[in-house]
Amino acid sequence: MKKVILGFAIVGVLVIGTPIIGSMVTKGQKQTDNNDLPQQFDRLNILIKKEPSYVVTNSKEAVKQEPGGYMYHQSAISESGEKYDLSYYAGDKLKENAILKLDTKGRFVETWEEVQKDDVPTNVLEKLMN
Repeated sequence: MKKVILGFAIVGVLVIGTPIIGSMVTKGQKQTDNNDLPQQFDRLNILIKKEPSYVVTNSKEAVKQEPGGYMYHQSAISESGEKYDLSYYAGDKLKENAILKLDTKGRFVETWEEVQKDDVPTNVLEKLMN
């Protein structure tokens, strides 16, 4: 019985601990077309909360992907005001200087949509425009 409990405890620590440690180890890595490990660690990390983030699109940050689409590597501002780097995919080149609201969990971007300046919190808008 003790071995079963110990086994479950070890599995629990691995399942919960691996994404937490992975998020810390991969901090600062950019997503590429063949490496999205940092985003997946953040997606599974129970210590990271979901939070909207905002970016202003910049075509200089777009990298063409094969067979299609673009990967954007940009600085984002979270709704709480934190600035950090993340990557997101778009099926086509995005309109220049558009404001995007990204549904994020750390560096993991679930979805994004274009929004107007009026829809962005004022503390975030000030940081985005600087």
